[in-house]
Amino acid sequence: MKRSSAIHVCIQASLLILLGSALLGCASPPAVNPEQERLAAEARTRAEARAQAQVEAQAQVEAKAQAEARAQAEAKAKAREEATLAILPFTGFEGEEGETIAELFSFEKPISDSFTPVPRTSIIRAMRDEQGFQESSGFTNPDTLAAIGRQLGARYVVCGASTRLGSQNLLIISILHIEDLRQIAGDFQICRTPDEIRGKLPAMAKAIAAAIHEDVSALPLLAVPPVQLSGGADSREADTLAQILALHLVRSGTYAVYPRTKSLEQVQREYDNQFGGDVADEYLPNLGRGTNPRLVLSVSARSFGGTAMFNAAVIDLVSGVQKAGGSADYESLDKALAAMEELSLKLTGRWEAVLRERADHHTAATEAAFTRAVAAINGNPAGGAYTITLNGSFTSNRVIFLTGNAPKTITIQGDGPGRTISNDRDQALFTVPEGIRLVLDNYLTLDGNHKNAFVVSVESGELIMKEGSRLCNAEAGGVYVHSSSTFTMQGGTISGNTASSSFSGGGVYVAGNGSFTMKGGTISGNTASSSFSGGGVYVAGSGSFTMEGGTINGNTASDSSSGGGVYVHGGSFTMKGGTISGNTASFSSSSSYSYSGGGVYVAGNGSFTMEGGTISGNTASSSSSSSSSSSYSGGGVYVAGSGSFTMKGGTISANTSSAAAAASSSYYSYSGGGVYVAGSGSFTMKGGTISANTSSFFSSSSSFYYYSSGGGVYVAGNGSFTKKGGGTIDSTNSAESGKAVYIQEGSKRRNSTAGPSVNLDSARAGSEGGWE
Repeated sequence: MKRSSAIHVCIQASLLILLGSALLGCASPPAVNPEQERLAAEARTRAEARAQAQVEAQAQVEAKAQAEARAQAEAKAKAREEATLAILPFTGFEGEEGETIAELFSFEKPISDSFTPVPRTSIIRAMRDEQGFQESSGFTNPDTLAAIGRQLGARYVVCGASTRLGSQNLLIISILHIEDLRQIAGDFQICRTPDEIRGKLPAMAKAIAAAIHEDVSALPLLAVPPVQLSGGADSREADTLAQILALHLVRSGTYAVYPRTKSLEQVQREYDNQFGGDVADEYLPNLGRGTNPRLVLSVSARSFGGTAMFNAAVIDLVSGVQKAGGSADYESLDKALAAMEELSLKLTGRWEAVLRERADHHTAATEAAFTRAVAAINGNPAGGAYTITLNGSFTSNRVIFLTGNAPKTITIQGDGPGRTISNDRDQALFTVPEGIRLVLDNYLTLDGNHKNAFVVSVESGELIMKEGSRLCNAEAGGVYVHSSSTFTMQGGTISGNTASSSFSGGGVYVAGNGSFTMKGGTISGNTASSSFSGGGVYVAGSGSFTMEGGTINGNTASDSSSGGGVYVHGGSFTMKGGTISGNTASFSSSSSYSYSGGGVYVAGNGSFTMEGGTISGNTASSSSSSSSSSSYSGGGVYVAGSGSFTMKGGTISANTSSAAAAASSSYYSYSGGGVYVAGSGSFTMKGGTISANTSSFFSSSSSFYYYSSGGGVYVAGNGSFTKKGGGTIDSTNSAESGKAVYIQEGSKRRNSTAGPSVNLDSARAGSEGGWE
């Protein structure tokens, strides 16, 4: 709004107020009072002044904000324009792969936002003129990088290399400042395939771009020359490890690191000349490229018996005094990366602190080493946090007991993909007693190895699963949560487990007053093959399950009275989020009854409260070749016995209940596509949506005896259903007897959509109950 317009509006408002007051006071105008006129005029003047002041203040705020935004944009644009960057083709690749990876790296947003890239055609042309681009080691010589960078007029140069270290493929990226040859940042990642390399580039680009804004002007300057070799040490391996060591030193923030450059000899001679008062012409070019490093890192690689040794010392070039030093040994190249991190800690004076922190950190590659680590933790009377990192996989033929002599948090993790502990006996691999919190973290698989036992038995303790952990292949179920125990699933996967006995859960069994909270992760591909079971989860007694996120999908229950995804028998299940989907409860028999819930089965005194989340795409199916069998099923949910289901939110959709009978049989089929309520079970709907569910029956003959179904909800026998206060059951549900709802008692049905304002009650007949 323009300033004059705002003042005009304020004046009009003041006049209208005065006019209105006058009209309300009397029908005819009062006598003119000079004092009142004066006061009114002063009020108008003050109103105009206030309005004008407000407009001017707002204008000043907007102008200041716009100026600041312009200044920031201009500063960012100027910084980006000055930060010219040449990204050389990455070495160690075949054909044009190195050029492709470098080009993809240049497209990453942190790079394009922080630098002005040099055209790739110019880079390739400059490289052709520089014969020393790649050394035999596969890494580009820093002197060569500087020469190419200066030729291109770039302030920074990025180089990368793919190399192999033991069984690991590494991608190493560094960025150098051309003015002084300083290595300002770097990163390395373990990459197994070219596709995986591409996935690592965003994080590496972010790390590289962030470094140019860090102030290292007060840090001592450290030059890192080529590695000295002895005892048959491999030059390529030593060069790779020196690169990794330099990157750790850059990250430490202790030194301003200068790369392994042949110019170091010139730097050292230049110091001698400067202190001698004589500066030779041949050394003058170095004086223009920043302050010369005073410290040098002397590195040597040795082979000592069957152990590789990496020795390093930080030496003052002027005084010759050793400022810091250390040695790192490693038995295999796969362990060399950790050795370089350890060596960098020794060189930066942080090793002692890390040792104190690692007093509670153990590593294990074998069963014997893992057993020693557990014994050390069990024997420590102090509480606190402990970590075991697997750097190998093994099979255990013993139960791993954790001792709760003090409150302890024990984290087990892998140092890389594929770290596995396999069970080799028909007892739980791990037991978690009172006082112990067991955390299963990244890169860890606990494999039941098809033994007749749980993978983990939580016995009054606490289990936590995080992203990257996995429990699998047990024949008695994945996890048993005993009474007074807790299990929190933040991520990870429970899959491929089987429960073959009645009253069990393929993936997880929650008993007594045990509790399970699912915030993330997946319970999938598990199977329950006996009656009264849950393919994914079984909640019994007074056990509780709270689902806030994650997925329970693709699980199977293959016997009568079972739930494909979840079976709640006497316990409670609260669903606030997440998904129960794609689960199956199927049963085929010649002479038996079938009761099944594709997604969820609630029985006994069990209760299920749905406040959010989705139950979708689940299937309950049965088939028979005998006239003595019948099926009762709910595609999404089955409520039986004295079980109860309360729906306050969320969605039950696209579930299917189906039955099939042979041509010669007379068959009874009762089903609900979304929900089936039987016995004394109850279903109460206060919110949420039930839609697109299907109930169907197939027979190759017309001789079947009875078929009755409800697309959204089916209520049989003494079951009860009420809908009041919200929620929608719509006509997209499909069934023969009632698209939305069918009540067997009294043949009450509703085919049209029952929206939030429509109340339904199975205990009332006709329109009073909401039936058509």
